[in-house]
Amino acid sequence: MLRDRKTQRQGEYELVLLDELVPQDHFLRKVDAAVDFSFIHDMCKDLYCLDNGRPAIEPELLFKMLLLGYLYGIKSEIKLAQAVNENIAFKWFLGLKLTEKGPDHATISANRVRRFRDNNIAEQIFDEILRQCIAKGLVGGAIFYTDSTHIKAKANKHRKALVTVEKKPSEYMEELDKQIALDREILNKKPFDKDDDDSDPPEVGETTTKMVSLTDPDSGQQTRDGKPDGFHYSEHRTVDSKNNVIVNVHVEPANVNDITPVSEILKEIEQRLGKLPKYMGFDAGYHSAWIAHLLEMNKVQGVIGYRRHTHQQEVFGKYRFRYEPYFDAYICPEGKHLYWKTTNRAGYREYWSNSKECANCPRKSECMSEKSKRRLVTRHVWQDALEEVTWFTKTTNGRRIYSWRKETIERSFAEAKENHGLRFARMLGIKNMREQCFLTAAAQNIKRLVMA
Repeated sequence: MLRDRKTQRQGEYELVLLDELVPQDHFLRKVDAAVDFSFIHDMCKDLYCLDNGRPAIEPELLFKMLLLGYLYGIKSEIKLAQAVNENIAFKWFLGLKLTEKGPDHATISANRVRRFRDNNIAEQIFDEILRQCIAKGLVGGAIFYTDSTHIKAKANKHRKALVTVEKKPSEYMEELDKQIALDREILNKKPFDKDDDDSDPPEVGETTTKMVSLTDPDSGQQTRDGKPDGFHYSEHRTVDSKNNVIVNVHVEPANVNDITPVSEILKEIEQRLGKLPKYMGFDAGYHSAWIAHLLEMNKVQGVIGYRRHTHQQEVFGKYRFRYEPYFDAYICPEGKHLYWKTTNRAGYREYWSNSKECANCPRKSECMSEKSKRRLVTRHVWQDALEEVTWFTKTTNGRRIYSWRKETIERSFAEAKENHGLRFARMLGIKNMREQCFLTAAAQNIKRLVMA
């Protein structure tokens, strides 16, 4: 009897308004009020033909649907299409009628491959959401934090092969070579050439080998201590300290060192915002002379974590020698000077002691091996920049800025992985990985707009 009554009531016609079925305090109502998505249509209009074929699905609908998946952590597009047809609030947000079906997963996939793949639409959406955040005063622009996190690629770690790839000269080596040449000119020494014993930067056509996934060749094998084994991507993210708004996203294979893309990241930030911040915070993994030099060149005050190294050596470690900028010399524990004699191919200035002074030193056995006649201490050509960053990081202001890292960039990554599915790659290839990272960041910034 109850079943018949239930069936009868569910088969009755009712006059309802979809707007009345969505609570006034629903999250998607807040998103709709806070974010203007009309820009997506203008952004994509040149990708559609106006007078040929059947009418296309509105791009604003497709991307708002994808953003729903990122906002609610729905990692499967099949499940997303199902949720859109079952969730009244989703239908309302997308502008669908109560009985109207949304696009299926095949439609989303086909549009991605045929229309959007090579046009960086996801990045443009991120840029526009960021612009709206800036317009509402959510970005302070004074202090940024940059860090990276690994994202497990959609690849079997056992399906791999060792391949030969061409080496590419890095920006670091190009900049370092200029400084080395200048150093040697100051010392009246000839520049390095191919006849020198020191190794040269990679020439055009020079190759090396690396392990590549047969499932997703764009990913990189991660082999760092404390990190999971297998093929991953790295998302390098930069956030603003004021409201934790994400201001830049950069994606690389996980086998690329974290410090390698920093130069490119700085250029991307300046392009997006028109300027660089006054301060930038990094963890201890970025504590290097190259990063300090980059920040100094761009007039950004670095705040970089550092590690206290242990010194268990048979002879005096470098830390026992004090550098004196006035003399440009190191002073040993006995008060003798070690002067700059040359700069080697690796970019280190070599400071040598006087062999006659060392021969009569009462602490010679503690300072060098039996066969050595004089002591060498090296100093990187950009060590001054690194020491300035380290000094500032130890100041009251520097410690205060660095302490906010865990409340900003680390929290941003945690939110992305726990709530928005960034722990695993949804698709194959770095282009798809960029789409996932940019739309994840856009979804997180949308939440900041809602809270404004």
